[in-house]
Amino acid sequence: MSFDNYFKTISKMNKSNACPDECEFKRLSAIPAVWVPPPQNNPFIGMIISRDPTTAFIPYYNDAKSKSFLSWREDLFNSNAIPDWIYMRIEYFNRKYMENLLSNDELANFRKALFQSVYWTHLHKCCTEKLAKVSPKFNPKNAGYCADWWLHSEIESAASDNIRFIITLGKDVERWFEKSGNSILENKSIHLYHLPHPSRANMASWSPKDEQAKRILKEKIENLVFECQKIQ
Repeated sequence: MSFDNYFKTISKMNKSNACPDECEFKRLSAIPAVWVPPPQNNPFIGMIISRDPTTAFIPYYNDAKSKSFLSWREDLFNSNAIPDWIYMRIEYFNRKYMENLLSNDELANFRKALFQSVYWTHLHKCCTEKLAKVSPKFNPKNAGYCADWWLHSEIESAASDNIRFIITLGKDVERWFEKSGNSILENKSIHLYHLPHPSRANMASWSPKDEQAKRILKEKIENLVFECQKIQ
């Protein structure tokens, strides 16, 4: 099954029937599980995995998912959200710490690939809330149940479509890969890029004082941008 057909199936799932019993979100029908369509009319070259959508994202999501797959995807990618934040942090890091090693053309190609040829998903699909008024807070146990059930199969399906890379954002996603995700990628030529979460609250991670951490992040960014220069 192609990833596009796989997505059409899972995005129609009913949480109360399909999700693992252990997850407390299974019974919260008012809290959506967020699905963003894969690339449409463009090569499928990679994945972005962020931690969890928040309840602030619900109005944008509900509006977008009422449209065609292409408009649904474009609306969410062009919102003030993860894909745009990734690009802004990498552009910032290149300017501040890489002496503009990456050219404007290379960055433009990277952004185009990111927005047109990459699938964006989450470790934990349902929307969380820090204050827990509308929805529960993020809980690593819920995220683990969700990822072992859904993200695992997403990665397996994407790998069968020969994607080139996976971008993970933040420590929670990285820890899941150490526990479960790395085994899925065994014997597969998929590059894994663990990056800091690109939210404003995490800007310190994009301005590391430790020289080794700075060097490692620089290498990841350079290799990732290079991966995106040719998307055919």
